[in-house]
Amino acid sequence: MRGICLCYKQPTGMHTPNDLFRRRPHDTYFEQVFKVLPVALELMRKFLLPEQVAALNLDTLQLSSESFLSAELREFFSDLVYTCETTDADPVRICLLLEHKSGSTGRRIYVQLGNYLRGVQDEDIVQQRSLFTLTIPILFYHGKELWSLGPLREQYGAVPAALAGYVPHFDFVKVDVQAMSDEEICSMQDAVLLRNIFLAFKHAREAEYIRRYFREVLIFVRENVPEEVLLGLFQATLLYLQIVSPFNKHEIMEIVEALPQEYAQKAKSAYDEIFEEGIEKGIEKGIEKGIENLLIAFLKKNPDWTDQQVAECFDIAESKVKTIRLVLYAGS
Repeated sequence: MRGICLCYKQPTGMHTPNDLFRRRPHDTYFEQVFKVLPVALELMRKFLLPEQVAALNLDTLQLSSESFLSAELREFFSDLVYTCETTDADPVRICLLLEHKSGSTGRRIYVQLGNYLRGVQDEDIVQQRSLFTLTIPILFYHGKELWSLGPLREQYGAVPAALAGYVPHFDFVKVDVQAMSDEEICSMQDAVLLRNIFLAFKHAREAEYIRRYFREVLIFVRENVPEEVLLGLFQATLLYLQIVSPFNKHEIMEIVEALPQEYAQKAKSAYDEIFEEGIEKGIEKGIEKGIENLLIAFLKKNPDWTDQQVAECFDIAESKVKTIRLVLYAGS
């Protein structure tokens, strides 16, 4: 099997962008920046072989709503799926996969990728396509552990030529950000949007680096890309750093004040939005906790009331009453 996939964790449920950043900062940032077409194009042109790029008609590249993550695979990956045509007009899927773990991937990565590609094939079968769709997986890895694994076929050692056909095989593109030096990243003149993103992924938790090189990380510049797209990438990166980095509000504002005026204004708005939303959520939690305490006191004084009666009285779900009653009895 052959293909290109870039994976990130698929967000589930209804959440605001800021809420998603707080809950799942790495995969949410991954989704926000790599769903931007110029960024995805830079990634493919940078990490695919020149002859592979030449075989693709990237003018037809578009983001798909598909995801091929099973419930089990969502623990390990997030994914973004792009589609395009080859120069022969045949369809291709390019899947971007974000690897979630910060530790060593181990050989299980081959099993996980194989399961992902089988999910792609299952979709082709369900849709009754006459042929399987060529799929290119691009695996984005930013863990601290050194990636030492080679191609899948190398994991079988020496195999007699007569038996080589039984060795399972598929290719994937590996993007290992931690293995790239800062000099290597900063020298990517043909991928200027990726430079900021890679530096953000690599150094987000390093306060001193961000203080020193915040312009290189936060200010996106590229010709022929609309200003609103560049500012959107800036806001997503700033929000990611706010969540992941150890900075407080004062330190963030010091950095913001040193940015160009249009960036500084966007940054202040973004920070105020997330800060105020955080306060609102704190108030909501406080109210919820107050209701719980009131409920506990009520149940202690009225143990004969049924769960349904209490739920109707407080206008809450009966399951909530059951849960609090179980906690109350367990503590008694």
